[in-house]
Amino acid sequence: MLIYFLYKVIFQVVVPVSNGVKTVRANMEKMQQQQAEAMKKAQQATTASTNVPKKEVPIEAEYIDFEEVRKK
Repeated sequence: MLIYFLYKVIFQVVVPVSNGVKTVRANMEKMQQQQAEAMKKAQQATTASTNVPKKEVPIEAEYIDFEEVRKK
């Protein structure tokens, strides 16, 4: 009877719990890897955009002196 009880406990409690723990652990590692890859991509995108200097187009305008206009 004791052997039957131990058999039931091991194969109906311990084995399913250990399989569940392995599955959860694998899923957590996968999610962490995906998050790390996303962070790398985001960091590369920000460094790529900051390394390219923006060229400012010089405004070629002519300064006109103010003159009073008098009506006749």
